[in-house]
Amino acid sequence: MSDYWDNIIDDAANDAMETFSEKLSSHTKLTVKEIEELVPGEVDKAKLAELMKVVDDASKSNQEKAEAIRNTAGYAEIAANLLVKLI
Repeated sequence: MSDYWDNIIDDAANDAMETFSEKLSSHTKLTVKEIEELVPGEVDKAKLAELMKVVDDASKSNQEKAEAIRNTAGYAEIAANLLVKLI
């Protein structure tokens, strides 16, 4: 792939992350910068949103939240960072 297309792909990914961070920030106590620091390069944003729902679910105990997070492969580190920030 040429540099031209690589640049277009990178720009689109950056724009998507910026939009995602702004929208998520409007629903949490996290700033856009904090969200961007929590999210590694190519994270599945749908999975992150699922984790946010788990963390924010007031009807679940911390134990239930931890179990749900353990069952979501690959995102335990992000979830742990979110828990620290949201609780």
